[in-house]
Amino acid sequence: MTALGPYTPPVDEVKTRNRRRLALIGSYLWAFAPLLTCGYAAPIMFGLALGRRRDNPTLWALVAYSALIIASCFAVFASDDPPPAWALTLFAVSMALCALGATAHLLVIRAAVWAPPARLQVPVARLSSMEVVDRARKLREQARRTAEADPMLAKRLGIGRPDLPRQFDDGGLVDLNHAPLPALMTLPGVTERSARQIQDWVAQSGPFGSLGEVMLVIEISPSFEHHLREYCVFIP
Repeated sequence: MTALGPYTPPVDEVKTRNRRRLALIGSYLWAFAPLLTCGYAAPIMFGLALGRRRDNPTLWALVAYSALIIASCFAVFASDDPPPAWALTLFAVSMALCALGATAHLLVIRAAVWAPPARLQVPVARLSSMEVVDRARKLREQARRTAEADPMLAKRLGIGRPDLPRQFDDGGLVDLNHAPLPALMTLPGVTERSARQIQDWVAQSGPFGSLGEVMLVIEISPSFEHHLREYCVFIP
């Protein structure tokens, strides 16, 4: 039997879809903000875009829309009261360009600005199947020796707890005394029923000390004992 892969907690598909839907709605609100604010939000939205997508065209757009708004406002408010017709016309045309032009511009670059960041590809040495299995077995043996010598250190390292964030590689061990239900169910021969029995027994009678104790009181087929012995660890 090959080594167990890294434990991955169950993914809540509903929450994932909801987050994606909210992100999509948010990106369109960002793109339509200049139109909804009559052009005034154009520099702010391009400033946000520049923070996520540092390129010259985005910077030039930020400068251009900012200058257009400042120039049109200056032409109106620096003129006599009431402002002349040419100043009002310049202001109206400038803000219309900011509202419509910036919105169209943001819609064009929306996908690029709000695209998820690319994952960093880290080169990994390729090992043969036998090398992977042998390495995992050695890691399990090392982790077991650590757990036997210093149980408190084993708990701090997260040995047998694939559900916890950790940096220590234990080769795929699962601590039957502390691991949660999904992690227990990754063990060979352990069903949801037997995993709940393990948790109930530990809660009522205390931690297991060996696999022999587990096989006596938990409904697990004896044919899986050899495989379980390879992946189980018992930390008090």
